[in-house]
Amino acid sequence: MATAIMAASAAGCSFNTQHPAAPAVDPNLFPQNYRKQIAVFLSQELLDRADFRGARISPPALKSVGGAEPHYVVCLQFSGRSQIKNKMAMYLAGEITQFVDSTPEQCGDAAYQPFTELEMVVPEKQTLSGHDFGFGGQ
Repeated sequence: MATAIMAASAAGCSFNTQHPAAPAVDPNLFPQNYRKQIAVFLSQELLDRADFRGARISPPALKSVGGAEPHYVVCLQFSGRSQIKNKMAMYLAGEITQFVDSTPEQCGDAAYQPFTELEMVVPEKQTLSGHDFGFGGQ
């Protein structure tokens, strides 16, 4: 019996039921490589390179979107097919979490710069007849 009690108490000591705490992640970590991140992200989504010539991008800015806590957002403008499209990439912990249409309230004050990196990563013109993925018009 004494052996069973000692074995049980020794076994109890060898099991750590507590897990180490996960390292805290800053939800507003500045997206250091935002231009490259967005260019790579869009290169996987875009079908027509011509739609994105002359694209413009803003530096990251902390903004509240939809009344939520402020997060970094990057505003973009595309002028393909003679129509300006305004988009916004939203970040959490330095990573893109959403890519959506932007409003004048969200990106009206953005300081746009040429987005030349996009033209370098987007593949040559490819079309998929009959599909509009929210970037170009038909």
